[in-house]
Amino acid sequence: MNGTNNISARESYRIAREMFYEALRDKFEDGPAGDRKCRAWVNSLKLTQGEIRLEVELNAVNNIFTFGVTPNQNNSNAITFNTEKRLPLQDSICATEVQLWVCKPASRTSTLHLLRTYGNTQDFTAGAALALDSTFYSHGNYTLKVNNDVLVPYRGLANWWYKPQTQQTAALGAGSPGDQIRGVEDATCTNEPNTVLIGSKNSVPQIELPSNLATVDEFTRAVLIYKGPYAQNSTVVN
Repeated sequence: MNGTNNISARESYRIAREMFYEALRDKFEDGPAGDRKCRAWVNSLKLTQGEIRLEVELNAVNNIFTFGVTPNQNNSNAITFNTEKRLPLQDSICATEVQLWVCKPASRTSTLHLLRTYGNTQDFTAGAALALDSTFYSHGNYTLKVNNDVLVPYRGLANWWYKPQTQQTAALGAGSPGDQIRGVEDATCTNEPNTVLIGSKNSVPQIELPSNLATVDEFTRAVLIYKGPYAQNSTVVN
């Protein structure tokens, strides 16, 4: 993973520069002069490792859940949660890795909940945990459209489903430790070929389930995190 390997992170940085060039080339005039100007623009970008965090609340009455990428976009709930970090309109990110988590806050403003990679039976009720493991992770999928162009038509959520070897089975204590977790790796999938998300474009990530979840605990959310080289002030906002 890029979060633990400097060589792969450096290669991702090199590839990201080329992808930003391709993504921004249409902003410059045709011909060699435009090529040079676009290349100079890309070389001037301040690229750092970064991420955006998008969230959507799950329910038992829908089977498609849409994330809002920028502050101007609505998710399925028409709510921007206080734990989100959306993509500003003037910024871009070349997503080399994608994380998907689930969580159950106590409210829509809580900051005390843990991110999970499966239906943890201490966080979720038994029926809700089963629905997450079976319908959500085992049969759901992730899609991505950008300006109505389908970039990711189908990627199974089972790629992000991870039950750690050490799991919490009762109230925290000497006989029941918390879940084993390594945040830089768990719930993480590589994203090759990389995806460039640009704040000025209409990016629409969605989760699609084959049927509604049988049971959903109140306030349960899916959390989608894109990681990779991040470019501030890299696009023109009209």
